[in-house]
Amino acid sequence: MAQLNQAELIDKKYVLFAEGCFGLFTSKIGASVLRYRGDRCVAVVDSGTAGRTVQDVLGYGGPIPIVSRVEDALHLGPEVMVVGKGLHSGDLPPEWKPHFLAAVRSGLHVINSIHFRLADDPDIARAVREKGVTVWETKDAPKVPLNKARVLDLDAWIIHTCGSDCNIGKKTAGLEIWNEANRRGIRTGFAATGQSGLLISGHGVAVDGVAGDFMGGAIEKVVMDAAAGNEWVVVEGQAALNHVQGSGVALTILHSSMPHVMVFCHRLGAERTKVWDTPIPPIPEIIRMNEELSAFSGRPAKVAAVSVNSVGFSEEDYRREAEKLEAETGLPVVDPLRAGGAGRLVDLLRAHQRETEGRSAVGRH
Repeated sequence: MAQLNQAELIDKKYVLFAEGCFGLFTSKIGASVLRYRGDRCVAVVDSGTAGRTVQDVLGYGGPIPIVSRVEDALHLGPEVMVVGKGLHSGDLPPEWKPHFLAAVRSGLHVINSIHFRLADDPDIARAVREKGVTVWETKDAPKVPLNKARVLDLDAWIIHTCGSDCNIGKKTAGLEIWNEANRRGIRTGFAATGQSGLLISGHGVAVDGVAGDFMGGAIEKVVMDAAAGNEWVVVEGQAALNHVQGSGVALTILHSSMPHVMVFCHRLGAERTKVWDTPIPPIPEIIRMNEELSAFSGRPAKVAAVSVNSVGFSEEDYRREAEKLEAETGLPVVDPLRAGGAGRLVDLLRAHQRETEGRSAVGRH
C-alpha cells in the first residue's frame, strides 16, 4: 500500500481513539478535532462512554457513536485511526496496545499523538509492515535550521495566543480568529504548534517533540509557511510562561514568532494549573510578563484582548466573571465560542492593528 502524506491522511474518514479518557478536557486532541473536523469522524472508541454519542459527552458533535472497540466501528468505513489524547509519558499504555494492533491489522492508517513511536513496539511494527499502512508520528521533529529572526522581514501581521495554563483555549481562540478573519476576507494563515492544530489545519509542527536548540527554527518555519500569501498569521500558543513544565516552550514560541499583538487566554475562574496544581498568578501579572518578554524578540507586543474558556458558566455568570476580569486587566474579555465572540475578537484585533500601524518595529531592510 502506498504511503500517504499528511494532507491525504486528515482528509480521510477516521475513528477517534480515546479509550478510558473521552471528554472535553480529558481528551483534548480528540475534542478539538471533533469540533473542527467532526464531519470526517465515523465513531469514537472509549469503553467508558460506549453506547452514548459525541453530543452526549461533549455537548457538540452530533450523533457520532461511541463504541468499545475499534472492531465495532469498522462497518462504518473508517480509513484512519486518530489517537485523540497526548500523554505526559513516553510509554505506550499496555491496555492501548490491543486497540492499536486491531486497527493496523484491519488496514487502518494511524495518526499517533503520543510520544511513544509505534515502530518501537515489535508487534505493532510487524503489523504495520505486513499491512503496508501509513503511521504518521506527529511528534517526529522536522529537519529545520536554527532560528535566524527571519520573521521580522515578513509583511504579514502576526497574532500570538498566549495564556495562563495548558488546555485552556489558546488553540481554540486561534482557530476561531483564523476562521472568522478568513470569512471576512482577511487572508489569514494558522501556524499550528501542537498536534490538534496540526491535524485540523493540515500543516505545522508538534513543537514539544523538537529538540530544544531547534524549537526556535521550527516555530520560525511554521510562521513563515503560514504567512505565504496571507495578511495575518495566527500563531497557536502552548503551555504558559508561569507553567512549571512548559514555560520554555511558551517562551520559545513568543520569541520565535515575534508577534505584533497577543491574545491572552484563560479558563474563567481557574486558580491553579490543571496537571501540576500550582497557583496561577494574578492574570495582570502574567499579561505583563508576556508583554515584557516580547521586547527581547526585537518587536515588543501588547495584549489586545483576553479570550476566556467559560465552559460550565451560565450566560449570567459568564458576564459577571468577564466583567470582573475586565476590571482587573483593563482589557476586553471575550469567549470566542459564545455568540458573536469570534467576531468581537477580530474587531478588536483590527482596531489594534490600525492603532499601532506604523509604530511597530519593522524588518531589517
